[in-house]
Amino acid sequence: MILRYLNAEGKQVEIELGSKVLVLGRSLQADICIPDDRISRYHCEVRLWDEEYVLKDLKSRNGTFLNDQKVEVATLHYGDTIRIGSAQIKIERKSTKGAQTILREVSQEMDQGKGYRTILREIVKSVDDKPKTRDG
Repeated sequence: MILRYLNAEGKQVEIELGSKVLVLGRSLQADICIPDDRISRYHCEVRLWDEEYVLKDLKSRNGTFLNDQKVEVATLHYGDTIRIGSAQIKIERKSTKGAQTILREVSQEMDQGKGYRTILREIVKSVDDKPKTRDG
């Protein structure tokens, strides 16, 4: 599950959810900092609880909304939208990278000094490190 939103520069950001609690707020110390005067310094959090991701308002001044409903605590599902201040954060399935994205990332790594052999070794290692299934 990922959180997808536009940052202050208008660029799309994706954050994959894991076991770490993510705090959203205006503070630079928040895990996801959203500079908006209508957002509290520590506005809300997303955490894994009992094998589900849960959104919890942290006693924010202007409230936390899930699908346009004000919530204190709510379970997140694919397709949901969190709104705090003017920020809209979409809950989506983990995205898969397209060929253009992969080529751009490899090009950037090569620009930073990695050779293609090093990159290929890393790709092969990541494939070898994946858990094997019965079919493969």
